[in-house]
Amino acid sequence: MSARFPRFGRTARFATDPVLRADPFGSATASAALPPLRRVLVLIAALVAAALLAVGAAAPASAAGKGGNGGGGGGGKPTSSVTYSALGDSYAAGQGAGSYLNTTCYVSSKGYPVLIDASRTITLNSEPACSGDSSLDVVSRQVALVPVTTARVTLTVGGNDLGFSTVMQDCFVLVSRTACDADLATANSMISGGTIASRITAAVTAIRTRAPGAKVIVTGYPRLFAPTVTRPYAQQVNTSTTALNAAIRTGATAAGAVYVDVEAAFADHGIGSASPWINDWNWFDFSAGFHPNASGYVAYQGRIALAW
Repeated sequence: MSARFPRFGRTARFATDPVLRADPFGSATASAALPPLRRVLVLIAALVAAALLAVGAAAPASAAGKGGNGGGGGGGKPTSSVTYSALGDSYAAGQGAGSYLNTTCYVSSKGYPVLIDASRTITLNSEPACSGDSSLDVVSRQVALVPVTTARVTLTVGGNDLGFSTVMQDCFVLVSRTACDADLATANSMISGGTIASRITAAVTAIRTRAPGAKVIVTGYPRLFAPTVTRPYAQQVNTSTTALNAAIRTGATAAGAVYVDVEAAFADHGIGSASPWINDWNWFDFSAGFHPNASGYVAYQGRIALAW
């Protein structure tokens, strides 16, 4: 999904599972002594506090991070190349894949927008996508950074509207059954009550108003866990993800956008599978947890290519 939550840390990168695949857009992508006990406890508390702060809303991104994230620029590309803007949350930015172009929004050179831009015939002219952003942030900040003549816009958003970071924290990191149950109930209510669908419709409408000639492609999210995972709440979160995707599809198509499903592409590659394309939680790399690795973003790219 997305979340500024998996900005739990900004240190070591999580090992990814790069896979070299044919780029559907026409390129190849690879994918001393112990301190006193009190000091130890203080250090642990500081680490947990940092994680919790990252779970919530982070400080606003800089102007450069919000508007100049693009990995392209069009150098050496023909003037007839298709112009492209990438909007959304951490999944749109490429968080989890490492090789970050900035750590304000966790834009990665291995995220799907930059992979798409690798094609000679496509120019990424704007990438406002930013870790932690919701559909409301897309409307209020990101859309204004899309050039009005852009021909394609991708959008991956909706997880943060549901408080995805809080769900992941309470259900899988600092586990609290009471809190997790409440988080999931709130999220499911927003889905079933139509809030998510209407917010997605509003975001797509804002994009189409800004760039009337653009084709808007809206993606869903992968189910995070392999179906064999018996970790408490794993399969409940998977079920909620499928419901979220259905709401995103409804909202996107109602506004005239094309919806791209990624659940099938990730079906055998969730956390706990033999070949995961999603990073599990790792206290040594807070930023990567519950986000795709490099191979996962190659999969995103491939699904988007089919709708291009």
